[in-house]
Amino acid sequence: MKQLWAVLSYAKYLLNSKSRYKTHSPFVYEFINEVLRNKKDYPEFGKLHEHRKTITKSSSVVETVDFGSRAGVKQYVTYIEKVGELSSKRTHSKKRLELLFRLARYFRPKQILEMGTCVGFSSLYLKEGFPEAKLTTMEGCAGLAGIADEGFRKFNFNNINLITGNFNNTLESSLKNIETIDLAFFDGNHQEKPTLYYFEKCMEKMNDDSIFVFDDIHYSPGMDRAWKTICRDPRVSFTIDIFWCGFVFFKKDIAKQNFVIRY
Repeated sequence: MKQLWAVLSYAKYLLNSKSRYKTHSPFVYEFINEVLRNKKDYPEFGKLHEHRKTITKSSSVVETVDFGSRAGVKQYVTYIEKVGELSSKRTHSKKRLELLFRLARYFRPKQILEMGTCVGFSSLYLKEGFPEAKLTTMEGCAGLAGIADEGFRKFNFNNINLITGNFNNTLESSLKNIETIDLAFFDGNHQEKPTLYYFEKCMEKMNDDSIFVFDDIHYSPGMDRAWKTICRDPRVSFTIDIFWCGFVFFKKDIAKQNFVIRY
């Protein structure tokens, strides 16, 4: 069923998506050119890609936690897995990580919130994109957080605020220490109700120039519904759907519209 859903979702995306040349908004057109379709090989990519390669080939093991929320499943399940195999399964491709780098480089967000650190790849690409940013990143599993923290120290990023624990228990207190969110990357619990809950809590720290990025917006029927709910929210100015993730903007001077862009 999951495979069928994925195929149907992608087919629908291809049917509804448009190229950059059919986008009439100057802001969106520039975003597509400078962020989505920018092929520049930045100098920082070399060390970032090498670190990613090292971790994904690691044969060391880590105890990880899967916070279950489905009916009939324990509150959480722990298991042992090789770091390399786990990071390969749970983290983003090089292409997607480069996109996060360009996103931070282009918008220069002063405060970034990331929900879903894993082994820290996306954190590092975001931080290298704009090193001056204050980055708060949240991870449910202490074992994975430990690996991420080693990477942060390797890159001399000692000012990343790494918070460990179930998001339901840590998000509210974490937001108290954040004045405003310029960029938020939601990459943790990919389910409908938690996603909408995180969206509502983070909206309390939103400003007109904020950008919210949601991973796996078409991962399941529930995530698809969550994304549509966010798109309809009257506080949202416009959204951009590139299938694997969605960008949410709150600018007052752009008419409400939901763009589906071929990426």
